[in-house]
Amino acid sequence: MADLNDGRIDLHRSRGRFIAFAVVAALILVGLGGRLFQLQVVNGDVYAGRAAADRTVEVPIPAPRGLLFDRAGRPIAVSVPSWTVKVRPADLPEADRYRVLNRIAELADLDRRTVRARLDAFVGSPFDLVPVARGLTREAALIIGEEAERLPGVVVAVEPIRRYLDETGAAGGQLLSHLVGYTGPIDRTELEALAEEGYLPDDVIGRAGVEASYEGTLRGRYGAQLVERDASGRQLKVIRTIREPEPGRNLMLTVDADVQRLATRALEWGMDVAGVSQGVTIVMNPQTGEILAMVSLPAYDNNKFATGITTDDFNIYLADPDRPLRNHAISDIYPPGSTYKLVTGIAAMEEGVTTPSRQWPTYGCYQIPGAPEGECLYDWNRQGFGPLDMVDAFAKSSDTFFYQMAVETGIDPLADWASEIGFGRLSGIRLPGEEKGIIASTEWARQQGRSGVFTGELAQAGIGQNVIAVTPLQVLNAYAALANGGNLMRPMVVRGETDEHGELVRAYEPEVLDEVAASEQTLRTMRIGAREVITSGHAYNIRDLELPGALSGKTGTAEFGELTEEGTLPFHSWFVAYLPSTAGATDADLAIVSFNYSAVVPGNVSAEVVKYFLQLYYDLDQDLRLDPNDFSLVTAN
Repeated sequence: MADLNDGRIDLHRSRGRFIAFAVVAALILVGLGGRLFQLQVVNGDVYAGRAAADRTVEVPIPAPRGLLFDRAGRPIAVSVPSWTVKVRPADLPEADRYRVLNRIAELADLDRRTVRARLDAFVGSPFDLVPVARGLTREAALIIGEEAERLPGVVVAVEPIRRYLDETGAAGGQLLSHLVGYTGPIDRTELEALAEEGYLPDDVIGRAGVEASYEGTLRGRYGAQLVERDASGRQLKVIRTIREPEPGRNLMLTVDADVQRLATRALEWGMDVAGVSQGVTIVMNPQTGEILAMVSLPAYDNNKFATGITTDDFNIYLADPDRPLRNHAISDIYPPGSTYKLVTGIAAMEEGVTTPSRQWPTYGCYQIPGAPEGECLYDWNRQGFGPLDMVDAFAKSSDTFFYQMAVETGIDPLADWASEIGFGRLSGIRLPGEEKGIIASTEWARQQGRSGVFTGELAQAGIGQNVIAVTPLQVLNAYAALANGGNLMRPMVVRGETDEHGELVRAYEPEVLDEVAASEQTLRTMRIGAREVITSGHAYNIRDLELPGALSGKTGTAEFGELTEEGTLPFHSWFVAYLPSTAGATDADLAIVSFNYSAVVPGNVSAEVVKYFLQLYYDLDQDLRLDPNDFSLVTAN
C-alpha cells in the first residue's frame, strides 16, 4: 500500500501569522460575548420590556353613560342591553364580503347599503371589531350566532344602547326628542378631533339636545386594561386592569314629562283644528328660568337613532318640509308681531318719548313721516281707537300707536332695548342650534349695503313686523323678565345631577344674565297693560278661566311671505302669558308661549292652545276653547 505522505514537502509555518489569527479570533469572541452580555444582562430589562410590549396592548374599558331623569325623577333616557353585530375586517375574506354583509342586513332587517356604509366608514385596526347593526332582536342574534361558521369575521355581542322613555316609562322617543336628543356613531372628522380625549372608532356621541350639549358630563371617563395579544394582533387574555372606568353623571332635567305631555296635547289639538303643520309651546318658571316643557312639532323618534336609523327613515325626515329634526323653539326665527310691542313700549317710556299717562292719537292708517301723502300703514282696526295711553294701547294692541312710538324713539335705541330684554342675542340655553334672530338697526342696514333703516321699516319694527325675526324662546324669556321684575334669566334645561335612582344630589343654580335697565314704573306699566290684554277681552274668554292668579299676556299676529290669491299675506299666531298672584305683581312662577306657523284662521289659535293647556294643567272643570275658525265653543260642536 502506498504511503500518501510520500513526496509531500512541508512548508515553513509562520508563528507570527498564527498568533495574529489567534488574537483576531479572541477579539471577535470577546466582542460577541460582550455584546451578548450587554443585551442579556446590562439591557436585558429594556429588551424584555420591548418584547412584552409587542405581546400586550392597553385596551380602553368604556364607561357607562349617565342617565337622564325628568324633574319628578322619572327616567327618560336609559341604557339597556342590546344585541349588536360586529365585524372584524381582518377575518372577513374579500370574496365573501358582500355575501356576509348582505346576510347580516337581511337578518337585522336593515338596508344593505347601511350595513356596508358602517363598515366602510370605520377607521382603525383591521383587528378591531366594527359595530354594523345595533338593537337586534334576540331571534335575529341567535340565528346569526348559529350561522357563525358561514359568516367569517362576524361576532354577536351584548352592548348598552340608549332607550328613550315617556312619562309612563314606556318607549316614547317623540315626547322629548328635541330636548333630550339622541346618540349616534362618531364619524371620522369627529374622531380626529376627539381621539386625544379618549374617543374610539366605534364610540357613540351625543348628536342633539341634552345628549349633545352635556356630552362631557354624560360620557364619563373610560378605564383601561392590559391585554395580551398574539403575533397577528389578536387579543388573547386580560393581564390586569390599569384604571377602572368612571361612569358618566346622571342628570335631572328641569322638564316635567307630565307637563310636556299636557303641552303636547294642547298644541296638537290647536294645530289640528287650525290646519297648522308647525307649532311650538314652551312653559317656563320666570323666577328661575327653568324650562318645564318645550314642545316643537312635528317631532321625531329618537329611539330610531339609538339603534342606528335606516337610510330610508332618515331620508323621510330630511324630505319633510316641516323639518321635524329642527327644534323650532330655538332654531327658527319668525316675526313676533304684536308680542314685540313690549319692546317698543319700554323703549318709548325709557327714552322719554312718552309717559305712562300721556295719550296719543291713533288712526285707521298712519301717514309715514317724510313719505308722499297717502303712503300710510294700517292699524288692524281700520277705524282707529281714538286717544290712548300706554296701558290701553298695549291692551287693545293699537298698531298706529306703536308706529308712532317706534318712529319717535329711533331705530338704534329701539334695537338697544330689544337687546336689553333678550332679542337679537343668544339666550344661553344649553341646547345646540340656537339662533340669535334679526333686530333692525343702523348697523344691520349697513350690512345690507344701505346707509340706514327706512322710516316705514322703523315703524313696522315697532310692531314686530318686516325686519324683525325672533325665536319663540326669546319671546317667552322677554315676558318672563317682565313677569319677575326685570331679571333676564338664562333658560335652564338641566336642574342638576342625581343618583342612580333619580334623586337630586347636586342642584345647578339659576343664572341671571342681565338686570333689565328699565325703571320699575316702566315695567309695572307694561305688566298692568299685559293684565288688561286679558281682562279687556282682546284675548277673548280666557279671562273667564278660574285660575289661581291674574293671568297676563299678549297676543300676536305676524304677516310673512308673499301675497295669496286673495291679495292678503299669510300670518303666524302668537300668545304669551304668565300668571302672577295679582295684576302687576312679580311673583309669577308659570309663563307660557305658543306659536303656530301660518295659522291662517280668523281666531288666534295660539291663544286657544294656551287656554287649553291651562285648563289641563290646573285640572279645571271648564272647557272654554273656541274654534278659531268660527269662534264657536268647542264643547258645543
